[in-house]
Amino acid sequence: MTTTGRNGSAVHETVQRIAHTVASALHNGGGNPFDLSASLITHADDPVALAAARVLGADVLAPWAFLGMPVSQGDLALAGGAARAFPPDTSSVPSTWTHWGLTAALHRAGPGGAPAAVAAAEPEVAWAVDGSWQQITHRFAQLASLAGPTATALLPAAAARADDLSRGFVRAMRRQDWVQAAAVGRWLAAAGCAPASLGLAAGLALVAQVGAGDARAALHVRAAQALARGER
Repeated sequence: MTTTGRNGSAVHETVQRIAHTVASALHNGGGNPFDLSASLITHADDPVALAAARVLGADVLAPWAFLGMPVSQGDLALAGGAARAFPPDTSSVPSTWTHWGLTAALHRAGPGGAPAAVAAAEPEVAWAVDGSWQQITHRFAQLASLAGPTATALLPAAAARADDLSRGFVRAMRRQDWVQAAAVGRWLAAAGCAPASLGLAAGLALVAQVGAGDARAALHVRAAQALARGER
């Protein structure tokens, strides 16, 4: 899914707003009601909101997945509408996996939430066996919304490439690519495969301090920290 020009800017801004709202919910815990769609002050079928929700994928429902916070009907409508509006490109690993992750989260989050039946089988993970450490780092960073409390075939695949992901995490930190660093760190936390020498917790804390101006980085950090604590 690509966006350009004015629409692209609007989608980017909305992605940041959604990511900030979700990251705040993960940080503050489950004490307060969560209603993402209401906070956007827009219609559930707003094409910009739908596109932004599709970019974030299953993370739109992260407060429910990580903290068990009730899902509003508006949020189910937003996530379901995003899945319907942007079907997967079956030639694209990120598109296929993130769409599957979104529909699977909808299926689990509430009755009638899924826009269609969840596929019986997860997408394939053969791509994770080969590829350079740079390619693996990039690909898993694209799929960070799937690094959550629910186990998928991606978790053992990430664990099998722990050294490569750790190398990618270090490179992202050195390049100050905070979104990629947080996304890869989230996978290392989810799979529990970070070597002690990596200093993952300290690295994520640094991203939270200096890189959280990008709300997607903040969201990945909060998710990684929750996974490291073993929430849900």
